[in-house]
Amino acid sequence: MPPSVPAPSRRIPVEPLTPAAFSPFGTVIENPVRTGSQQPGGGLETVRANQGTALKYLDVTHMTNFYHTAASRKPAKAVMNMFVCSPRKLRQSSGSGGHRVFDVSILERHPFTSQTFIPMGQAATDRSTQYLVIVAPTLPATAGGHGQKRPPPYPAPEPRRRRSIRDIFSRARPSPFDNQAAPPSPAATKGSGQPAPVPPPKGPGMPDLSSARAFIAHGNQAVTYGAGTWHAPMCVLGADDIDFVVVQFANGVGIEDCQEVELEAAGASEGLTVPVGEGDAPGIAMQAKL
Repeated sequence: MPPSVPAPSRRIPVEPLTPAAFSPFGTVIENPVRTGSQQPGGGLETVRANQGTALKYLDVTHMTNFYHTAASRKPAKAVMNMFVCSPRKLRQSSGSGGHRVFDVSILERHPFTSQTFIPMGQAATDRSTQYLVIVAPTLPATAGGHGQKRPPPYPAPEPRRRRSIRDIFSRARPSPFDNQAAPPSPAATKGSGQPAPVPPPKGPGMPDLSSARAFIAHGNQAVTYGAGTWHAPMCVLGADDIDFVVVQFANGVGIEDCQEVELEAAGASEGLTVPVGEGDAPGIAMQAKL
């Protein structure tokens, strides 16, 4: 059973899903020209492909695998699954106005892998069915002390040994590939054609519920959660199911593949909720199931 943390009584305002707003948590994958999130020639690098009939955007998201740092040291493999997500049931709020809300009762994270959700068969202009992306920053490992009952997700780093004279002078040897004296830096410069720097995983702390955020996404948008990012299970709103292809790494060790925390509201508190009723979140489908 997952550990639980106290949830504050807080309504998370809904924001449009944009690459800039979501960048602390991962990546938004979309056609930047059609959505207006990027002007042609800016940001993502592009090349012409397929005899000039296609425009290829390079490195649109980061697929990361940090399982080599996991306690089990069990290697992971790339997996591709499909989730058929049904519309969530909403609760009629007891507060002022009686709006409908989605109760956030659980968060999860994948500490050693990114996770990409790609919706299928959903038109960009279809507002009858949409989905919520709910995320939270990670607290420092000691904050709150609520995670002590669960196994540590990240192993303690091994002590670094002092480098020998041989190690030091080995870096002076020319690279067999480009004749440089030292290996090239992993950090890529914009427009170099190399992959962008890989963002590190989030720390081992619990979710910062006071800073949780909610984004409304449409059928022409996919999302990648960065490794270790706390997020709610997929929340579909509206009339129909959404089929998601989900791409990530996994090694079959439960505590290393996925970790969950339950959010418990105190007393008569509503806990953590997302208002999706009329007047609270314009543009969200109003026919979400009750």
